[in-house]
Formats: sequence, C-alpha cells, structure tokens
Amino acid sequence: MSSVKTAKTLIISGAAALGLAFAAPAAIASDFVDISFDDLDFGEEDFLQKLIEMDADDIADMRAEMADARAEILDAISEIQEARAEAEANPETRTVIEAALAAASAAVTSTTNSAFEKVRAELDEAEIELATTDVSEEEKTETQGAIAAVREELAGIEAAVGELVAAMKA
Repeated sequence: MSSVKTAKTLIISGAAALGLAFAAPAAIASDFVDISFDDLDFGEEDFLQKLIEMDADDIADMRAEMADARAEILDAISEIQEARAEAEANPETRTVIEAALAAASAAVTSTTNSAFEKVRAELDEAEIELATTDVSEEEKTETQGAIAAVREELAGIEAAVGELVAAMKA
C-alpha cells in the first residue's frame, strides 16, 4: 500500500473525527447542520417557547436530522476502522494514526460532554418552567412530548458518540 494512500486515509479519518469534535457541540446547541437543534437555540430567545411551538412535523424533522447525524457518526467509525487496518499494513504510520485518534477522542469527549450537559440543563429548566407556564393542558402535554423526544434523540447521539470515541481508543 502506498504511503500517499495511507496518508490520504489518515487525513480523511482525522478530518472526520476532528470535524465531528468541533461541529457536533455547536450543532447540538444551535446549528441544525449535522447534529442539530437549530430551532432549540439557547441564545437570547426563550428555549421553552421554542419547545412549545414544536409540532409533530418539527419533531419528525428533528428525529430525521438526528438519524442522519448518527449515520454520519457510523461512517466516521468505519473510516477509523479502515485507517487502523491500513496502519496495520504500514507500521510506519501506526504511531501517527494512533496519536491522531487519541487527540481526536479527547477533543470529542470534552466538547461533546459539555454540549450534552448544556442541552440537558436547558431541557431540565424548560421542564420546570413548563409546569407554571400559562398554556393549555393539551399544549403542556405536547410540549412534554417534544422535551421527551429531544431527550431521546440526545441519548441516541450520545451513544453514537460514545461508540465513536471507543473506536478511536480501540
């Protein structure tokens, strides 16, 4: 196997891992790009109000976006496995690949952990505020469903990121 192909694989694997490390936390919080809660931005607007405004179509769209994000994470895992296989065939690159993956796993872990914590805290706060918000019981039930959907999707993304980090550390 040529060193150019091995270097290319390393770059692709590193870019996927590092791209996820930097893109995922921002997207979880606000960008609706790969892992996205764009409509659930934690900026100046009221997060609870955004949850109240979510309808079944919005929830379905969010779930589809999260499924796409999990698929992208699985693709990144596959690329990491390919890079590892190539490193086995070319021991000169093994150290470089292992170092890149170790750095990427640390970056993914620290950035996503803080993003997941922030989303959970915002959901907890919204849930508490919902109890005293002046909306109908039907709207409260629908909003509680939206909160539950976000929590469920967040757990799925968190599990996928855990698999990615495990693949990087393997």
